[in-house]
Amino acid sequence: MSTVQHLQPAVVPPRGKIAAPPHAAARISFRRPVSPTGYIDAAWWPRSLDLTAELPALLDVMWRAAREFSRVTYNIADWDPAPRRLSVERRMVRLGGFTSIDPLTIKLADERGAERIDILVIPPATVPAVAQRALRFASEAANPDRAGTTMARARFEGC
Repeated sequence: MSTVQHLQPAVVPPRGKIAAPPHAAARISFRRPVSPTGYIDAAWWPRSLDLTAELPALLDVMWRAAREFSRVTYNIADWDPAPRRLSVERRMVRLGGFTSIDPLTIKLADERGAERIDILVIPPATVPAVAQRALRFASEAANPDRAGTTMARARFEGC
């Protein structure tokens, strides 16, 4: 898989509003090649804090790659309120918000929990140059860093 190349600046709307037009491509990069080491498997730059608006594009990328994720866990304090279940492309996706999850990550899993992926979430209001560096750093197979360290590195290397 590859990084979606059209990265536009994020527009952060007031809470509860949808920022991205329907069918906007997910801005995501994946570790290449996949590595069993490290803490993050991908990076994602959503356009808003509304999971109901943002998850369909992200899940579309995963499903097109034959990754049958149906569970999403996230830090409940860092996203707009979301339902416990969300219908996406006629599939039921379970959402679980927890305070114990790193605010800079979301976790996707299949129905049985056998296949899992940890994704660095680049905050929507992040400066585009920093977001692009974070997407690039997260795609490095040798990246041993946690989400916060990857974001700090992306901010620091732009100075």
